[in-house]
Formats: sequence, C-alpha cells, structure tokens
Amino acid sequence: MGKMLIWPNANYKKDVIDTLIWNRWLLRVLGIWPLIYPDTTKIEKILAIFSFALCWTVLSLFLILTSIYTFTDRSVMDEKMKMLGPLGYVFFCMLKYFFLIIRHKSFRRCINILAKDWRMVKEENHREIMLRDAEKGHLLSKFCIVFMYCGGVSYNTIMPFLSQAPDNEQNITVRPMAYLGFDILFNLQLMPVYVFTFCLQCFTGIVMFNITTSVCCLATMFVAHACGQVNIVLARVKNLVEKECSRKKFEQCMAIIVQHHVRTLKFSASIEDTLREICLIELVGTTLIMCFIEYCLITEWNNSDRIAIFTYFFLFISFVFNIFIFCYIGELLMEQCSKVGHTSYKIEWYNLPGKIALDLMLMITISRHPTQITAGRLISLSFTNFGNVSTQSFFISQTHTHYA
Repeated sequence: MGKMLIWPNANYKKDVIDTLIWNRWLLRVLGIWPLIYPDTTKIEKILAIFSFALCWTVLSLFLILTSIYTFTDRSVMDEKMKMLGPLGYVFFCMLKYFFLIIRHKSFRRCINILAKDWRMVKEENHREIMLRDAEKGHLLSKFCIVFMYCGGVSYNTIMPFLSQAPDNEQNITVRPMAYLGFDILFNLQLMPVYVFTFCLQCFTGIVMFNITTSVCCLATMFVAHACGQVNIVLARVKNLVEKECSRKKFEQCMAIIVQHHVRTLKFSASIEDTLREICLIELVGTTLIMCFIEYCLITEWNNSDRIAIFTYFFLFISFVFNIFIFCYIGELLMEQCSKVGHTSYKIEWYNLPGKIALDLMLMITISRHPTQITAGRLISLSFTNFGNVSTQSFFISQTHTHYA
C-alpha cells in the first residue's frame, strides 16, 4: 500500500476568511467583528467602536420615538396596531444585538475551532468536502440577505411613497415616512430636515436588517462547518474497510475517526450553547412580528391598497424564510449527526479484524441521540416546529383581526 498523501493546508487563513466573508461584512457594520475575530487591525477596532456607538444611538432613538407615538394619544388605534410590528422588530433586534455582544467570547471560541479545523486538514479530498459545505452555507446566507433586504427596502422606501396620499385635509404637505413618530423630534415640513430624517430611518433599517441577517449567517456557517466535519468522519468510516493494514494500523485509524467524531460533537454542542438565547429571541420575536404583518395584510386587503399588500406580503415571506433557515439548519445538523450511525452500520464491518468492529458500536450508540439546536432549550429547531410556528402566527393574527 502506498504512503498516504499529506496535503498541508498552507492557505488556511484565506479559507477561514472566505468561509466567514458574509459575517465579516455584516458584523463590521455593527461594530462586532473585532470582538469575535481576534486577527483585526487597530484601525478596524477604532472604526468598530464608532460603528457600535452609532448603531446603538439610532436604534435607541427609533425605539424611544416610536414608543412615544404608539403608546400615547398621538396615534389612533389603527396606527397603533400598524406600529406594533416595527416597534417589536427594533426591540427584538436590540435584544439580539445585546446577546451578540455578551456572547462574543462563545462566538470567538467557535470561530477558533473552525479555524483550527481548517488548519488541521491534511488531505486534499477533506478540504474539498469542507469547501463544498462552506459553499452551501454561503448559498443559504445569500438567500437570507436577499430576502430580508428586499422586503425591508420595499417597506422603507417603496410603500411610503406609493401607498400614501401626498396631502391631508388641512392642506399641509404630508412627508411619506416608513415609521411614524419622528415628527416628535424633527420638523418634517422642512425639506432638509425631512431628507435627513428619511435617511436616518433607512440607516436604522439597514442596522436592523444586518442584525437579523448576521445572526442567520453565523448560525448557517457554523452548522455548515459542523456538517463538513461530519462528512469527513463519514468518509473516514467508509474508507476504513478498504484499508489493507495490520491490526495496529486499523486501531490507529479507528482512534483518528473517534477523535474527529468527538471533536465534531463538541463543536456542535458549542454551537447550540452559543445560539440558544438568540434562537429563542428569533423564534418568539419573528412569530409575533409575523402576526402583526398578517394583521396589516388583512387590513390593507380591505383597503384595496395593492402596493401595501405586495410590500407586506414580501416582508412576510422574508420573515418566514428567516425562520425556515434556522429550522432547516437545525434539521440538517440532526440528520448529519444521525448519518454517522447509519454509515457505521452499513459498511462491511464484519470484514474488520478482531474487535475493531466493536469500536463502531460507540459511534452508533451516540448517533442515536444527535445534537439539536434549540431555542433556549425549550423547543428544537426542526421542520416540525417550523410548521407549528407558521400555524400559530396565523391563528394569533386572526384573533387580533377579530378583536380589532
């Protein structure tokens, strides 16, 4: 048998950066990237502090002004109901932002494990497996970014201009705004002030969209990497029976497989530990926001406002897809972890020498209880619970419409 090819990954730093490319751009805007990625320059850290302060300022201003408008006599009941969605969205985004900050050490630990795996890869086919799974993570991240930004940009720009009347009954020009309440602090009748306020709202929307998409992209990339490591374990298991080695060599190969499997399980457990609070906020917050969007959809349907109907529908699809991504990656991780047991059983283990086959029983047993990503350890993210969330949001929105 020929000597095994050793393929050192000299470009592992580039591989890590390419794997986290979407997270890097999104988290830079939020000022969090230097917190979770240690290899950053001094200039990046200074810019991160500025971005962090700016993001928290605009989010806090948005929350205060919309809260005052929504919960006081400045708005009628119909406006209050429509503003509960944006108000809840900024509140939950700030919660996710907060947990991204306080859990930055956990995110950094996961990234360090990811970087170590890229550095430790020694065979070219294993690197190709990791690249394929990383590409799947990129694809899901792109879909999440496109859906969220298309829905959000439509709500912030298209709907205010095309679904509102330009003048009111007092013959005063009405400046279209996506979020009501900013006239408390700004005189929107002055054109320069209105342009500044509108741009401020758009920037606030970008910050909120970045928070939502960055959480989704981090979770997607971590799970994609874990699936890549599981696929490497599967490749090692399949190749085990093809080796014509001595008993000692088989034992060494089996030790490598078990060690790699255990390391992958620990990384999967770290993902669940890091994301469980954020996933709970995402699940609860998105479910409630979907209820308010459905209420607005029904209201605008009665008003026959086609632009508003299209905008709310696309926004609703964006949030549904966001929840679907979380449930999909949770289902994918469970499925991949279960494959280790199935693959270990399906190979020709009876041709292995001595008691080597008995070592596979441990992997089969562990695979019967695959790692799950949970929302606060209360509910697992899976296709079944995705259906439950969608159904519950519909019933709650119907209840709101009935009482309204």
